[in-house]
Amino acid sequence: MSVRLNLEPLCAEYGMKLVDCESSTKLTDKENVINRALGVLAENGFYAMSVYLLSCSQKEYGPRVFDTVMDLLRDETLALTASRRNRVEALDDIRKITESLPRLVLARRVTEQALTFARYHCKAKHRTEA
Repeated sequence: MSVRLNLEPLCAEYGMKLVDCESSTKLTDKENVINRALGVLAENGFYAMSVYLLSCSQKEYGPRVFDTVMDLLRDETLALTASRRNRVEALDDIRKITESLPRLVLARRVTEQALTFARYHCKAKHRTEA
């Protein structure tokens, strides 16, 4: 018997964290980073998205998104990676995830869903702040 988990609440939680994290980055810049990360994920893959986040022009927010994605992957519900101390080791964990197709598919799906929720969360905040 296979167990099916509803991962949508977990993705929604982390999607909100992506937007609500303390940062001096403007909401429109957050939305741009999230949209670009989704584009890189779709076009170039999970590892490329991770590298993009660590090197994007929003030097404060991009790495925060990376850290939040890593927290999602470390969440006890998924446990796709172990706890690491620094981003270089975390990037190595991402590379290891890409070596296992089932783990990669799950990581991509939950990351894409969390980023998508974050994008809509940004849009909703724009409307409430206007």
